[in-house]
Amino acid sequence: MLRRYGQSGRVVLLTVVALAVLVCAAVCFLGRGRPVVRAASDVPSGSEGDVPEAGSASSGSSQPTLDVPSRYHGVLIRRRVRRFPQKLLALTFDDGPDPKVTPRVLDALERFGARATFFVIGKHVRRHPQLLKEIAARGHAVGSHGYAHVMHPTEERADSDLEANASLIREITGRGTLLYRPPGGFANSAGARAAVRRGMAVLLWTISSADAGHIKAETIIRNVLHTPQPGDIVLMHDGPGHGETAAALPAILSALEKEGYRFVTVPELLCAWDEWRRSSGLDERLEAQARPAKASNHSSANHHTMTSAPASGADSNSTTHSSRDRDATRHRWN
Repeated sequence: MLRRYGQSGRVVLLTVVALAVLVCAAVCFLGRGRPVVRAASDVPSGSEGDVPEAGSASSGSSQPTLDVPSRYHGVLIRRRVRRFPQKLLALTFDDGPDPKVTPRVLDALERFGARATFFVIGKHVRRHPQLLKEIAARGHAVGSHGYAHVMHPTEERADSDLEANASLIREITGRGTLLYRPPGGFANSAGARAAVRRGMAVLLWTISSADAGHIKAETIIRNVLHTPQPGDIVLMHDGPGHGETAAALPAILSALEKEGYRFVTVPELLCAWDEWRRSSGLDERLEAQARPAKASNHSSANHHTMTSAPASGADSNSTTHSSRDRDATRHRWN
């Protein structure tokens, strides 16, 4: 075929072929070692660098949901839903993580197949990030208890404190959180208001172990086991110096398990509340019975007295029991 073009034609054709070979070789050489750039839709779920959203399918069907129902976004939750029928309890632990207490709490929870919610302090997380990773890896929920545990911050300090802890939690666990518990349980603090503005669920409690005063394990056990009700949120601590709480936990879990209770995270409990309110027709009844009410600024000096109805308007009650031990320093609610 080359004879048809003569000597000059053959030279031109061979030159073109040689150039084509060189171009192909150069492209292959330059492309070696370079990552393939994919569109976002081409990246498989769960690949390296892909952080699954809370409650998404990619987080695995065996993982508990970490979603918070929309009705509780930007809402103060201080009471359980009345007449809730499921024997579920949400155990919560404040002020950690701590290298002496938190591992003991985690081991006790694992022994009984229980899940819980840990409201962590940012400065403790900064010192012990591996403990927070362990909490999340074992299927527990994580909430914010502020970065520095400031009970009465300014509005500006409250915003920066919330942001610092939220960023740290996301950095270490790969997940954000919509759960916040104000330090000291001050529901009207700047921190609580900042969390509400951010659309977070602001969680107080309905049963207190009263362990804030570093009481004995026997007293902690009595406080928690005194007439729990389905749907209660239990306050305990796993921060520095709370070894008695860790010592009390196995007996608490054992006794409540025998009574038929299951231990779930706060998001799981809120989802159960939400489903029951809708399926039972409670929302419709409450809407029909709704009446204008004056806001209450009631305050109490102990953990057990509930104050005014939550902003969600939940049909709820308190767990005030005068027979509970009251020999510990309590948080104040405003």
